[in-house]
Amino acid sequence: MITKKIKTSLTVASLVLAGQSSFANDSDKHKPAGEFVQSKEAESLTPENALPVYDGSWEALQKMPVPAWFDDGKIGIFIHWGPYSVIGYHKNGRGYAEHVPKMIYRDKHNYYGSMKKRWGSKPPEFGYKDIIPEFKAEKWDPDAWAKLFKDVGAKYVVLTAEHHDGWANWDSELTPWNAVDRGPKRDIVGDLGEAVKKLGLKYAPSYHRERHQTFFAKKSYTVNAEPLPDIAEEIKRVPEAASLYGPFGVTKAFVDDYVARWKEIQEKYHPDFLWMDDFPIYTRDGNNVRAGVARPEVKYFDDQVRGMITDFMNHGAARGQAVYVNNKGGNRNWPDGVGCLEKDNLKLKVIGPKWQSCTTFGTSFGFLENDQYKSIKNIIHEMIEVVSRNGNFLVNIGPKADGTIPEPQMERLRAMGEWLKINAAAIYGSRYWKVCGQKRDHIAFTTNGKKLYAIKLQEPKAAFTITGTAGWSAEQIQGVRLLGSDATIAWQMTEQGLRITPPADLGTSMYAWTFEIMTDEEQHTPNVIVKSAAIALKGTKQVDLDGYHHGPARHPKVKPFIIEGAAISTEVSSKRDGFKKISAPKASEYQVYSNQPTNNDPIATLTDGKLSNGFGPIFGNGTHNGAYKMDLGTVKEVSAITTWSANKKNVRGAQKLVIYASRSETDPGWDLSKYSVLGIIDTGKAKETFVAASLRASAKQSLGSYRWIVWAVSPVTTASGGENTAFQELSVETVK
Repeated sequence: MITKKIKTSLTVASLVLAGQSSFANDSDKHKPAGEFVQSKEAESLTPENALPVYDGSWEALQKMPVPAWFDDGKIGIFIHWGPYSVIGYHKNGRGYAEHVPKMIYRDKHNYYGSMKKRWGSKPPEFGYKDIIPEFKAEKWDPDAWAKLFKDVGAKYVVLTAEHHDGWANWDSELTPWNAVDRGPKRDIVGDLGEAVKKLGLKYAPSYHRERHQTFFAKKSYTVNAEPLPDIAEEIKRVPEAASLYGPFGVTKAFVDDYVARWKEIQEKYHPDFLWMDDFPIYTRDGNNVRAGVARPEVKYFDDQVRGMITDFMNHGAARGQAVYVNNKGGNRNWPDGVGCLEKDNLKLKVIGPKWQSCTTFGTSFGFLENDQYKSIKNIIHEMIEVVSRNGNFLVNIGPKADGTIPEPQMERLRAMGEWLKINAAAIYGSRYWKVCGQKRDHIAFTTNGKKLYAIKLQEPKAAFTITGTAGWSAEQIQGVRLLGSDATIAWQMTEQGLRITPPADLGTSMYAWTFEIMTDEEQHTPNVIVKSAAIALKGTKQVDLDGYHHGPARHPKVKPFIIEGAAISTEVSSKRDGFKKISAPKASEYQVYSNQPTNNDPIATLTDGKLSNGFGPIFGNGTHNGAYKMDLGTVKEVSAITTWSANKKNVRGAQKLVIYASRSETDPGWDLSKYSVLGIIDTGKAKETFVAASLRASAKQSLGSYRWIVWAVSPVTTASGGENTAFQELSVETVK
């Protein structure tokens, strides 16, 4: 529907903070934190629902409670949807497609040609502003989306109200570049909000404008910024485009508009959550805001955002609405305690202060055609591990421009929903235990009252012992059941802890199996949290603010090496069935992935058991640090790792690669420094049609137990050359 507009007058003066109208006011005195001040509206609430009203200081905001709906809900849906969804392209076939609007202008070589091919023109004649009319949402049904989100187990929904591109998905009076006046011609934020709230879900239009001032600029994350040349030319030709692409730099006008846009969202839609993205300017261009170092423009920005958060919290309190905020980034935006920790695809290794992982199914948040998706199993395991460590799992979808959700994302949503229906008791309303997991048996733990949940991340085929229960008596256990199964579960207390014997019939659950242990006392253990956010975040991945996926930064430098107890053998053959020592493999069901797009045969051919005269999958010429990764499904004892390659013009038959391995239960990614090095293979020059090379354990030995095997191909260093090896087959032999 098209929502009729009502003019509103919004000013920054309506916020709690006063007397901060210029950059020169550098002597801001925070009000003392003291006790929370109660408004008349809050006083009228019932005592159990009474909410604090905040006085404008960070100290007061640090005391904001975690709302029960957020702490109990655990599962949210994130939606990146806007005009960038029309493009659906990234030059590497992976990465943050929602960042392509700026990349078009910054990487002309890769994007102008594709624009010319698709639209018949390129900037400055045809730019991002001209793509917007194709964002029509013509097949969008907000009620169907809301039902889907509820059916798959989400308790809250976060939709991009505005991303870094300056486009407003709501009915805005502050910019003509909005979804009611252009593109879909409907209030996307409003319509979806109405639909999800009808079904009892919480709602948060997310706000990413903090980076807009340099998104289309020559240089990112600076106080003073100039538009990219073709952006400047587009604005010159179409002056109205200035309000889409600009303003440029951290100016008072930008900051005031930033706050006013959120205020408009807040008053129109009454969000349950204020979701903001990273503020990289806080630690760039000479600033370190949380350490008290800030240029006047950035200090003004921080002061006004503090006021904006305060106003949002007070607005919720006045309405009797329990609202919350996120604290984004490895370098947190706000002082610790102001909202939950959050980072893209965040995986804390410990039980941390309340946190949230905004998680992608693939490599992009926005729609990316043929994105490379995580397996369903890995997604469910990631969700379980996040919840077990006091986190919320905010999983992202990137719909197409017409409002349809790509089938690979739908498949993963449905599978997640099916798992949650069976195992809901271990997730919703749960709290962490005294430990988050038990590595040896691949178990994650959650609790709910007197119930302890032991979630097996591998199919439970044999008995296992929960060592964290050592010292318990049998009287403390009142029963054990397997969620999704009617089978009787055998258990006994031992000196080592509770020993559970799984039934032969594991019931209806897939990917992970939850054992519910009824006890005689509360199992939640509040004092085990790693309270320091800095310590809790230690060891997690750094955020790539622009969403580039480069694979490993570089192959770690490795001297000639073979793991002890192993040897490398090589063989050449002029025909596919001519190998004597290293026979061609049988077809394998193992899944193989690549960290770069390949140009020839599908990756699946690397496990089909066939050698041919074709190229095989091959990375583009000049690609550095290409790698293939095989998932064995579970940790297996490996006896040999073998590759077969095909010769093409005397350059592609030779093999030069490093073999890495990991026993991680979840995908370790492409940072090869996190893997074990098993050996280096270098077959030298090869003139025969086929070349085979095998890293093989000595008789009656193994290379170790691993789940993930990586073949990192030449060059091992980036001194010269690109990836040219054309593998035909990859094979891993395991100990029977």
